[in-house]
Amino acid sequence: MKAIKDQKGRWLFVAPVSGLILSPGINREILINKITFVNRSKMARIRKRLGFQLTVGDLKKKKEIIFDTFFNEAKSFAVCQLGGSGVEKEKEFLKIARDEINILSLSQLGYGRRRLNASLSLSKEKRPGTLSYFMMHTGNKKWTMQNKKSGRFMEITFDKNWQKFQKFSFFYDLLELLRGNLNVSDRWLLDIYNAAVLAGQSQSSSDLPQAFLWNMIAIETLLTHRGDSYSTALPKRVEAFIGWTTDWSVSNFESKIGEVYQKRCKFVHAGQFDEIKIEDLLFTDLLLVNIFYNILKHIDMFRDKDSLIQFSKKVQAEHILGVKPKVRPKSLKFLNMNYSDKDYEGI
Repeated sequence: MKAIKDQKGRWLFVAPVSGLILSPGINREILINKITFVNRSKMARIRKRLGFQLTVGDLKKKKEIIFDTFFNEAKSFAVCQLGGSGVEKEKEFLKIARDEINILSLSQLGYGRRRLNASLSLSKEKRPGTLSYFMMHTGNKKWTMQNKKSGRFMEITFDKNWQKFQKFSFFYDLLELLRGNLNVSDRWLLDIYNAAVLAGQSQSSSDLPQAFLWNMIAIETLLTHRGDSYSTALPKRVEAFIGWTTDWSVSNFESKIGEVYQKRCKFVHAGQFDEIKIEDLLFTDLLLVNIFYNILKHIDMFRDKDSLIQFSKKVQAEHILGVKPKVRPKSLKFLNMNYSDKDYEGI
């Protein structure tokens, strides 16, 4: 007889999600694309819609496989149905669930502040731990034992305030795109998907160089083609979206983009990351929120990446010719992010 996972058929996958609270303000659930994220208290009520063949109560009674503990492990769960071989679909579910959790995490971009962000994860994969170490003064032999919590303990609550911000921002436009409701090229859809996953990983990370690198790769994924000279292409393509703002010239954005790109190259090619500062990460957050917003709010203009690149070239041509700007739509926006001194202390 085949092992359970070797069999083919329709499979229901359910996994706890750490760091996420789904409030009544958003009806205690949210669908990203293939994964439904649902509050624990609601899951039992909608179990048939989700695909449960047994009640959650019946499953909890099966003490030999600790269902009671499992269904009380987290406040939210990821639920998905997939058809095919159990072994193959298990791997597919874990990848999709992790990706879509990162997309959920992306909603923190612009909404929250880095130092207060939640680290969303499947089950307890990324949950915080404890850092312990011993210190002794070798002269007077006095010592101390340090025990500190490490990692991110915060949770993010998806409520009416979260929903209101996301409707203003780009997140719900992103969901429409990922669900196939907007007409874009397959390659462009994949690029936006990958950039969203990377940027979401960055929002959950408490490692400064890693978070910075994920942001930079997400920006490059959205704005560049293979073969581009990134050091010259990136400033021009960002400028096409937000170069009209006072901040672009007053804050010298073009120079800053060059600086963060050089730091990215030193990290990737020479393993040098000491120069990466919290200011660099927050600057790339600012770039990303504006890039995502202006692309997704104008997706009719940008059906593929070539359209975006041509848009940038036309804006540059206007600069060179000194003609009255006509290429940029008046609906482009610049979303600024204000930080306190504490925001610059670290992530």
